[in-house]
Amino acid sequence: MNICPHLAAKDSIVMRCVANTCGLVATLVVAGNALADASGYDALVARLGSATPTGAGIGVLQMEATVTPGGEDYSPDAALAEFAGKTLTRVNNPYATSSHANFVATWLYGVNSSMAKGVTNVWVYNVNNWINENLKIDSTLPIAQPNSSVRVQNNSWLGSFGVGNEVYDREAVRRMDYIMYRDGVLAVNGENNGAGSVRYPMMGDCFNGLSVGRLDLQHSAGLTAAASDTPGRMKPDIIASGQATSYSTPVVGSAAAVLFQQAQLSGSLTASLSAMARAQLVKTALLAGATRDASWSNQAPQSGAQRGITAKPLDPVRGSGALNIDNAHKIISLERNNGASSATAATRCGANGFGSFTMSASQNLYWRFHVNQTTPSLDFVVSWPRVVTTSLSYTLANMDLKVYRGLVDATTLISLQGDAGSAFVESGNVWSQSTVDNVEIIHMNNVVPGEYVVELARVDSAGGAVQVSAGWQVDPAGFGRLGDFDNSGIVDSADLGRLLGVMGTDDPTCDVNLDGTVDSADVGSVLTNFG
Repeated sequence: MNICPHLAAKDSIVMRCVANTCGLVATLVVAGNALADASGYDALVARLGSATPTGAGIGVLQMEATVTPGGEDYSPDAALAEFAGKTLTRVNNPYATSSHANFVATWLYGVNSSMAKGVTNVWVYNVNNWINENLKIDSTLPIAQPNSSVRVQNNSWLGSFGVGNEVYDREAVRRMDYIMYRDGVLAVNGENNGAGSVRYPMMGDCFNGLSVGRLDLQHSAGLTAAASDTPGRMKPDIIASGQATSYSTPVVGSAAAVLFQQAQLSGSLTASLSAMARAQLVKTALLAGATRDASWSNQAPQSGAQRGITAKPLDPVRGSGALNIDNAHKIISLERNNGASSATAATRCGANGFGSFTMSASQNLYWRFHVNQTTPSLDFVVSWPRVVTTSLSYTLANMDLKVYRGLVDATTLISLQGDAGSAFVESGNVWSQSTVDNVEIIHMNNVVPGEYVVELARVDSAGGAVQVSAGWQVDPAGFGRLGDFDNSGIVDSADLGRLLGVMGTDDPTCDVNLDGTVDSADVGSVLTNFG
């Protein structure tokens, strides 16, 4: 990577473009929507057609390190066909163009290659100028956004003030989180390239944004350093397609712009939310909607007394999983359920949905899911921001996320932790309890039919309510016909025979009315749906 110029205002700062090398990007040409397609975009377009959001009306910031040390080459070339109809405001003068900026812009808002092709207003900054003049390290509060439409900030660069100057790294990240909380902006931040490479604190250490790795896993990963605010948090947050993190990052940024447009639509489920709440919901929807395949794990033991319990909510390399814009869009557009104060009061949720709400210290909230067939996956994700004050101090809430099996209209809750839980959940985790991360993830595989109750508990004692976002996706296979035990699509003699074969037992797969026993009431339910 090329090292970009340092800031005269501090002892030194290393800035790097997060391409494989800044000079190599001109060879990394990908036709059409190849990167977007790998992120669920084709499925989104197939589902929505001409109603597919394009990021229209969403303002975007593109932060670029110069390719030439001491140079001015930080801008995309506005004359390229990819940027037709775009208004590119180069905030810092003088400027020159760079191929790195061109490729980042192509995936962030290009008319042919980006998911957010409807974005028209972009502000481009030389990141060194932005840190001095906008972020205001060791000075006054960060300045306001150039326009009220700005919702996405793309940081395809990384940096540090260096050993001995960690206080400035912490301050820079804290100021970035302050901006996101104050202005309702989501920053997407590239990790370093290369598996096992060194992580940089700026800006991947952010609490309120997303750090981005690569789908091929060739990126830095690990825990935030001892010198950071709240050390030991897991990074990256999400992975996406792209030959370098410089290009994975704007793929996530473009997905965020698409979701922001959806979230701001008049009459949408999210229209009443504040700008900050919408930004944090967009972040949560991207985390919750991510694809978690068989290789994904948040390190919960799969046997013994601790089976299903994890203090590490993310996969150590994959984060929340691979970007899937179609899943994320379903989450923020199909159903809103803010939970209930008790399990019995909770209403049953559908396959995709979200919550956006505040929680006070020691408060608990509950959601219920009823699945009729064995369900390949049931995922529930919560995230919340750290709150940075105008004095740049901060508070961070602590949440635990847990799932129970519900019986008798959720009046009885059965623990799923330990080996006993294997009767209901084949693998994954049923309890996420990090003490440092501001995200918790439940990911359960092959869940037997029945009712499941999700409990979110705020376990810190800090004062004040905190904004929380929740998102979930349940495989639609779980919502077939009640009593269709063999997933054949109809309730028939085979299903009735299976039920009769376990009469009098507590077999959870055939306890249709969830009273703890397979009995005549369950036979009646099956016969009602017969045929």
